[in-house]
Amino acid sequence: MTTQSARRLRQGLAMASAAALALGAVTAGAQPPGLPPLGAGGPPGGLPPLNTTGAVPDLAPPLPPPPPAEQLAASLPDPQPGTMLADDPLPADSPMPSTDPHNLRGAWHHNQKLEFRMRRDMYDKAVPFTMEGVKILARRIQSLKDGKPYLNASAICRPPGQPWQLDLNMPFLTLQTNDAVEFLFEHYHGRWNIVFDPAKNPPPAKKAYMGYSVGHWVGDTLVVETTGFKQALWLDADGTPLSKNGKLIQRIRKVDNGDRQPFLEIITTFVDPANYTRPWSVVRTFSWQPSLAVLSEYNCEQQIGDPTTEPNAGLVPEPDDQAE
Repeated sequence: MTTQSARRLRQGLAMASAAALALGAVTAGAQPPGLPPLGAGGPPGGLPPLNTTGAVPDLAPPLPPPPPAEQLAASLPDPQPGTMLADDPLPADSPMPSTDPHNLRGAWHHNQKLEFRMRRDMYDKAVPFTMEGVKILARRIQSLKDGKPYLNASAICRPPGQPWQLDLNMPFLTLQTNDAVEFLFEHYHGRWNIVFDPAKNPPPAKKAYMGYSVGHWVGDTLVVETTGFKQALWLDADGTPLSKNGKLIQRIRKVDNGDRQPFLEIITTFVDPANYTRPWSVVRTFSWQPSLAVLSEYNCEQQIGDPTTEPNAGLVPEPDDQAE
């Protein structure tokens, strides 16, 4: 080792020793050099001592109040509690869906609680009502409270729209060709047709209750846009509204995590400036249930009363605030 190297080594050891001594002094409560002396009353400079016993103050600014429409929605009476029909476990020899993610064929059943009223979106944010939209909902809820509920498609056995059909705890079948996917619902004998090529299957001359749906694949997800409804929809039993000029965007994918519990996931986005200040979305899941592939008979008229003796089951017409 050269003389210069030895000198550098001794200097480095001296600096390390000095740092260790300074650290020991601080740990022992000594005042490091170069800082003002600690007074008996607390920090230097006359600052008050830190309050370590009370709650830490919230430095974030307060959130603004919700818009008036959302405040009105929050003030409405709570909906009925949701119900759910539990699915039976799949037998060991049960057939499983196709491994092709683009093949949606099979029998499926809603495996979540039925929501009588949608109040939060899939991100747990309040439904972004316009004042017009929430007033329609409030009127419908009041009609139920008054014992004079309004007529809707469900009450007179007409197709109630995709959201209501999908939310019911009843099975549906998916059929599929190269040109279309069709959902067949046990409830209301509903049919939801999704075409892939509008040139081959253009919109019908007359608008349909379920609208006109066009789908395309994005990776393993079927993206479906539905417009052209014959009439406004009730999105749920309490009457969350969608105007007939509104649009549904559904993203449908089959999920199989290898646990013998495959399911369909459907994310529905509602686009309706008349009733909502922005698009909002909900997510629903549907378990694979091949034992329900033979749909049971469902007589809608008997469920609400024979129309020949009890016209409209006592429901009353609703004012149409959003007529064209």
